[in-house]
This record gives sequence, structure tokens and C-alpha cells, in this order.
Amino acid sequence: MIKKAVKYVFLFLMLYAFLCFLTPYNGYLKSRSIKNQISYLSGIIDDGYDDILQQRFPEGKVFSNALLALSVIEYTRNYSVKEEGYAHIVDNCIKRLVSKSTRKIFHENIEPKYGIFYTAWTNLVMQEYKDSPLFSLSTIQEEIAMKVETLSSRIIETQTDSLRILDTYAGTNWPADNLVAMTSIASGEIQASWLQLLLDTGTHPSGLIHHVGSNPSELRGSSQALISYFLHKMQYKEMESYYVSYQEKFVDNYLGIQLVKEHEDGSSEEDYDSGPIIFGYGASATIMQIKTDAVYSGNKRTWAVMNLIGLPFHLFGKKYYLFKQEAMFDLFMLWASVEN
Repeated sequence: MIKKAVKYVFLFLMLYAFLCFLTPYNGYLKSRSIKNQISYLSGIIDDGYDDILQQRFPEGKVFSNALLALSVIEYTRNYSVKEEGYAHIVDNCIKRLVSKSTRKIFHENIEPKYGIFYTAWTNLVMQEYKDSPLFSLSTIQEEIAMKVETLSSRIIETQTDSLRILDTYAGTNWPADNLVAMTSIASGEIQASWLQLLLDTGTHPSGLIHHVGSNPSELRGSSQALISYFLHKMQYKEMESYYVSYQEKFVDNYLGIQLVKEHEDGSSEEDYDSGPIIFGYGASATIMQIKTDAVYSGNKRTWAVMNLIGLPFHLFGKKYYLFKQEAMFDLFMLWASVEN
């Protein structure tokens, strides 16, 4: 009896692992995964989980709402889905992004107002929404159109007289935040000049864009994965060679599974940007690489493996990872999945 029970448990676990790995390759499983993740994440964030994330991460409230909104926008656009329920989710995310409770996290008296991280991600969400078919179902179209114009103008005005790398907080800047801002505006001339400034300001021999303004020679895997994605989104003319340089320094490939080092030397020093680091490989960097490599090569294998490692559960039309213990992992996995 015991042997029989062990046999059935083993078969169940093998089937579970097979379905987890198969998910990105099967249309039905992938669609179910995305829909159930959106259902779960929109539910907990509507219930205030973004405030809990803000207590754990310096920009948790903005990041959680921005990633959820972008995921829904990209999913409905890439999969030709147009439903009022999805527009409602994005509308709610934007309302939270522009709320006083979100803005008060950031400094009001810097340029642009509330800093470039807040301005960039908020503007990007609204610009992507405004340009998507889903926007026709929004109940706050006028407010969004006005806000996009305001935020885009703020960004452009900061760079009109003299180009500079803009601060997230007073006296501190991160080039990746500036790159998100570039992607959110429609001025090609400013984009090109601003990007060249980022490239010229870094002092690393590779020519890759540095991680933080206080150390122009430091590179980090998490920011490089994000930077490479947004360079592709901007259609930077040298994006392919940039991506190759980044991969050579940070990405190790094991049978098609890409693991990304957080630090060049493979060390395991962790912070908010890196997330957990195991044997030198950063969680944030590796998960972001899933989305980044999807636009460069279409690779799905890392997504499949991370989907298995995350121990996903589907229950009552909702999907969550890691026993609901790390919603930021869920958000990044969702954002990655809508790209594939």
C-alpha cells in the first residue's frame, strides 16, 4: 500500500513538473497562466498589497502598479484581447500611481517633480496604455491624456537647455531610470542625445551603461538586463552589439537556461536591486533576463524553468508562486510571460 502511494505521488510530481515546464510552449497553458496571474495580482493589489510592498521595497508601490498595468496592456495588445475588465485593472493601477499616497514617497522639490523614477514609470504606463487598443475602454481617458502631456513636458523641459542625468531622489541617480524616461517620451532628438550622455558618462572599459551615478565604473546584472530591454524598446541602433557585450560579462547559459550574475566578479552581496543571490546569480537579474531575451531571441527555456522553481498553484482561477510569499516575483514573472 505504501509503495503504491509513493508511486502515485511520484507520478503526480512528474506530471506537475512536466506541465510547469510545458506552460510557455503550449498556447492553452500559457493563456491560462497569464489570465490567472492577472486575476490573482490585480485582486491583492486592489486590496492594498502594494502598500505592503512599499514597506519592503523603496519603490514597491510604484513598481507593483506599473508592472501589473504594463503586463495587462502588453497582454491585451500582443494577444488581441479587448475586455472592459482589463481596462478597469489598468485604470485602477493608474489611479494609484497618481494618488497623493504614492507621490508622497518621493521628493517634490527636484526636477522633474517627484524624481525621474516616479515620473518615468508613471508616464511609461500611461503612454503605453494611450497607444494601445485597450485604451478605448478606459473610463479615465481624458485624465490620462492630460497627465501624459504634463509628465512628458516635464521630462523634456529638464533636458531642453542642458542635458543631464536626472535624479530619482535628491542628489542620487540611476541611469536605468533615465532610460525608462527616454522610452516614455516622443522626442527622438532628445532621446538620442540623452542616451549618448549615459553612454559617455560611464567609465567602465566595456562601454556599458553604469548602474548608479555615484559609481560610473560599476555594472550590475539587474540593471543591465533592464537597460538592454529598454534599448531594444527604443530601437537603439547599436542594441544588438550592446546586448552581446552584456551577455558576455553577466549571462551564463546552461542548456539554454540563462542565469545572470548580479556582480561582475560573481560575488553574492545582496541589496534591494539584486534580490536574493544564489552562487552569484541574481534573482532580479535572471527574471528580468527572461523578458529581455524574449525580445532578442525568443528564448522560452529560462521562463519554463523559473515557472517550475516558483512552485505555481492554480486555484479558483488564480495563479500564484512561492506560496504567496513573494508577490514581486509573481509580478516580474507575469511581465516576462506576456512578452513570449
